[in-house]
Amino acid sequence: MTDSDPQAPKTGPNNLITDVPGIEVGHYAAHHTGTTVILARGGAVGGVDVRGSAPGTRETDLLNPVNLVDRVNAIVLSGGSAFGLAAADGVMTWLEDRGLGWPLGDGQVMPIVPAAVLFDPGRFGREFRDRPTADFGRRACENLTAGVFPLGNVGAGAGTIAGGLKGGLGSASIDLGQGVIVGAIVAVNPFGSVVNPETGELFGAYLGIGDEFGPLPRPGALPFAAPQAPQPIRNTTIGVVATNLELTKAQATKLAQMAQDGLARAISPAHTLFDGDTLFSLATGQIPLAALQEDAAWGSMPAALIRAGAAAADTLTRAIVHAILNAETVGDTWSYRDRYLPRGD
Repeated sequence: MTDSDPQAPKTGPNNLITDVPGIEVGHYAAHHTGTTVILARGGAVGGVDVRGSAPGTRETDLLNPVNLVDRVNAIVLSGGSAFGLAAADGVMTWLEDRGLGWPLGDGQVMPIVPAAVLFDPGRFGREFRDRPTADFGRRACENLTAGVFPLGNVGAGAGTIAGGLKGGLGSASIDLGQGVIVGAIVAVNPFGSVVNPETGELFGAYLGIGDEFGPLPRPGALPFAAPQAPQPIRNTTIGVVATNLELTKAQATKLAQMAQDGLARAISPAHTLFDGDTLFSLATGQIPLAALQEDAAWGSMPAALIRAGAAAADTLTRAIVHAILNAETVGDTWSYRDRYLPRGD
């Protein structure tokens, strides 16, 4: 991106999902496993798309457009496989203590907190039973910020492995103009690879905006260095895309569905039998969808939603790249930077 090209795509101010007004993020990790909370303090319309064949999820059915509840308070991404869903309990009680949730009358609320988990138990020398609990969710809430937050070996990315390399947690955003922001956050733990085996390049790096990824080698310039063999049934990539557009539940579901394309661009193969790939969407609703002013013979509103969904897919791809570039080596599981890039790059 350059100042002389006003039509060039640009990121949000911090190139993070928290560039979307109304979105906050908090992490907590211990012993190479952890939890990330994405909070919509004012509530948000939610959607979900589950594309992998081994998902671990909570409260996804209520996001179906035919069901009643139309506001989500938070999304939880966690390690620990199915046991890690307990982290959402801590988030629910934290929200309840602050009166945030679906109103039940007499001052009582029911926080709406969908969640998804990835498989990391027993990794990096820890005991299998050492995994996220409700306390992880509560502590992640205590670390919430609407600004800059760390990436890499943090939160739900702490225990991740990406096709044999160290995985991580990444985030990115894009400014679509008219005040519209689309952001993504993702914990990258796939069976598939994020690296082109012929060149060592990151599959998703071609979608970078300006120099957001910093200096990377030219195509074909990297020596081949095979990562560790991936471990089947110990996988799953989970994430959230968010926007400040006003969307219905059906439109939010479509946003999540289209965003899955971004996962498939950055990871090969994706959505396997060994992965439980799950993406949530959040729409905080400050700006009408019509603000995107897209024109099409079949209607401007569908065209605007397509533009938002395409942006969500690209932003998710970029978030995956940031996860891998910010990951750090743990034990004999090398990070991408340590495996492929010269020291100092």
